[in-house]
Amino acid sequence: MRFTVLASSSKGNATVISGGNTHLLVDTGISALRIRKGLEECELGIGQIDALLFTHEHTDHICGLGQLAKRAPLPIYCTRYMGQELRPVAPNAVFTYLEPGSPVQIGDISVTPFSVSHDATDPVGYLFQYGNKKLGYITDTGKIPRGVPEMMQGVDALYLESNYDPAMLRNSGRPLYLIERIASNFGHLSNEQACEFVRSIAHSGLQHLVLAHLSQDCNTPQAATACMQQTLTELQLNTTLHCAPAAHRLPWVHIS
Repeated sequence: MRFTVLASSSKGNATVISGGNTHLLVDTGISALRIRKGLEECELGIGQIDALLFTHEHTDHICGLGQLAKRAPLPIYCTRYMGQELRPVAPNAVFTYLEPGSPVQIGDISVTPFSVSHDATDPVGYLFQYGNKKLGYITDTGKIPRGVPEMMQGVDALYLESNYDPAMLRNSGRPLYLIERIASNFGHLSNEQACEFVRSIAHSGLQHLVLAHLSQDCNTPQAATACMQQTLTELQLNTTLHCAPAAHRLPWVHIS
């Protein structure tokens, strides 16, 4: 099992997850051109993607969908209410509706969606499993909902939002309503909240941790990485820490 992040920030998100002969694309929040180029770097074409999965319908997670869907009827997996938002963007796509907490098998990969806390229509995170290897995928949530730490126990790799530094957010010059929205239970995870979650699921088998969806105005890779690395050191974990770039692809992360 392996995964690569094509882009991740508050301005655009897309990730490829592969296991066996199955390739999944999670979110299409960058241009269709960038997605195609990213897939080419992975030696893949859009026709080799077995399914598109979406975390929610905000622009930074779906903006490339319309152009991608014009050329071929894409297989889309999302929750039913989210599908009502996506169907007008991709009217010819084939939709399969997911129920949070209920796993589905897509080719060689088992996919279990779970509810998160964000100001969107029925947003979800995912647990991906190929064989006995597990990847947790959590982004765009203002808090970690009940039951999620238990679901993430024993994951071999984790893609985790670490969106903002609280001091940088407070001093960002943004309107107060926006600051409050980001820091709310329906906004995003701070660097410290991401660290708290890792403490709750820490175990020696956590091979890789990718910090994702960093705000380009209210965070830096250095701040997010330093905060998390201190946590990993305190926990005495040998986890390899990555920070997903905003402008280019994070190379394949292999779950051994």
